[in-house]
Amino acid sequence: MNKLFAVFAAIVFIAGVVFFTIAELNKDNEEEPETYKWMKIFSIIIIILGIVLAIACRNNW
Repeated sequence: MNKLFAVFAAIVFIAGVVFFTIAELNKDNEEEPETYKWMKIFSIIIIILGIVLAIACRNNW
């Protein structure tokens, strides 16, 4: 179960990094700049969640 939790934490962290990268690459998009701003905020929250999950996995919560 602990290894499954670690895999989930890694997937969440990687998804956050991918979303952040997409938002950063499209930040100068003239069509929908607000969307990418919120996507960047959301991705930072996901990255923090992935780090917290990894710490929780390591401490056997």
